[in-house]
Amino acid sequence: MKKSVIVFLSILLAAALIAVTGCSKTTTPASTTATTTTNPIVNTTTTSTPVISTTFPIQNIVIPLLSNTDPGFGDVNVPLNQLITATFSKSVNPATVNVNSFTLWQGTSPVPHTVSYYGNTAILNPSTDLAKNTMYTAKISTDVADLSGNHLLNDFSFSFTTGLADTIAPAVVSTIPSFLTVDPSNPDNPFGAATNVPVNDAITAYFSEGMDPSTINSNTFTLMQGTTPVTGTVTFDGFETAVFTPAAALSINTQYTATITMGAVCLGGNALPKNFVWSFTTGAPQATVPMVVSTVPAAADGNVAINDSITATFSEAVNPVTINSANFSLWQGGVSVPATVAFDGVNTAVLTPIDDLLINATYNVQITTGVTDLAGIPLAVGVTWSFTTGAADTIAPTVVSMSPANGATLIAINTAMTATFSEKIDPSSTVFSLMQGTTMVPSSIMYDSVQKMVTITPGAALASNTMYTVSVSASDLAGFGPAAATWSFTTAQ
Repeated sequence: MKKSVIVFLSILLAAALIAVTGCSKTTTPASTTATTTTNPIVNTTTTSTPVISTTFPIQNIVIPLLSNTDPGFGDVNVPLNQLITATFSKSVNPATVNVNSFTLWQGTSPVPHTVSYYGNTAILNPSTDLAKNTMYTAKISTDVADLSGNHLLNDFSFSFTTGLADTIAPAVVSTIPSFLTVDPSNPDNPFGAATNVPVNDAITAYFSEGMDPSTINSNTFTLMQGTTPVTGTVTFDGFETAVFTPAAALSINTQYTATITMGAVCLGGNALPKNFVWSFTTGAPQATVPMVVSTVPAAADGNVAINDSITATFSEAVNPVTINSANFSLWQGGVSVPATVAFDGVNTAVLTPIDDLLINATYNVQITTGVTDLAGIPLAVGVTWSFTTGAADTIAPTVVSMSPANGATLIAINTAMTATFSEKIDPSSTVFSLMQGTTMVPSSIMYDSVQKMVTITPGAALASNTMYTVSVSASDLAGFGPAAATWSFTTAQ
């Protein structure tokens, strides 16, 4: 069951959308909270071997597409005070984004609102808080057009249901370069030590929830070399990841300090409780070309559930702004399949078709060279692969094992925690926390799609003779869940 009521004429899309071409890329945080936060995860099954492309030609999409929305299609318990956002695959003409082209409805009644535009994201702000436990529908019309005059092909609509007001402050839960110190021997590990950071890399910050795009800018995300500001641009993926791109390569063997200020505000209007500050030291330039190293489903897979999402994992951290519906798309024959695209904040992209796929049908997935790493280096070639569908997935996932076991004692202070699921999960849906009392322990998380296991690694050794509590939840690729588990253990003396 997909979570959308988007109206989309695929035959017209195929005719107007594409032009076919030949196949042608850490320390304790300044703020912690006692709430569970969404964290990016790294797929540990990656290798240096790229995914082999099929003969399906790369499609070059020229019109703007809807890449994602917040709330998502069919979301529930949406805060009453939340802004509504829609992120496009490319820049659109701000003059075409207004109260007439982006509207909100409760049944047949229009909801008074204002509309603004930032980056590639339209922001709808209801004039008053929404009603509790009520379904609303946001609509985006074909009046929206890009800077060349190309309009959205069809009107879009997506519905969600409200819950209570958002009163929880956002947090920065992950950064690249990292604010943690994990596996410093691997320079390509995005959670490695914050040393030898490539001088040509962008800097990213991943938040615990959707942020107001208008508050993510060069005033709230800064980089300093000592007391000297570093010139750069700030972009936002419209969801949870901000990117600072220096105007020129940084200096080698130099320490820099990045700051996210309290001016950064979530979609519910709550600001960071205090400035988030972290430092890193540079090394040589990054020259590695990114690759797609694993996919779910894999090339030539059969009996793929018609309600599953599609994931692609890259060999290194990629720029989240380049993960969108133009660069990561699904096709059935020559017809584009409407879908949204999410990102785990590091190296895994998730494509979710708006509606269930056809049974016993062949689909083609493509990733273009528009995807780049944090140094701006693109994939060497576009990647495509195919799979065939079967029936729907109707089984919800469960957590089948945890380590250390619940109630375990005498656990080594450098132990990592694991949770194994009954089936493959959506990496972008994973939520976790490691708590010591009411204090969150900064940690990284990795996902092994073969073992169906997440591994939580603290950023530093745990305290001796201390109880810790772990919480993990995730949905499967069909959107069922979340499967959740909470357990505690005590460290050794």
